[in-house]
Amino acid sequence: MRREVKVKITLSEGYEERFTKACIQVARKRVESQEKENHPDPAMPARKVAVM
Repeated sequence: MRREVKVKITLSEGYEERFTKACIQVARKRVESQEKENHPDPAMPARKVAVM
């Protein structure tokens, strides 16, 4: 049987805004990284992948 646990938290002033900005920044970096992998710069050498 599962018990329901309720928790009440109080965020310090400005925390929610800082947390949201940090999440957006991480997501933006992740998207940029994925775009670089999908569309590599022609000036950069291609990665070699071993086939097993």
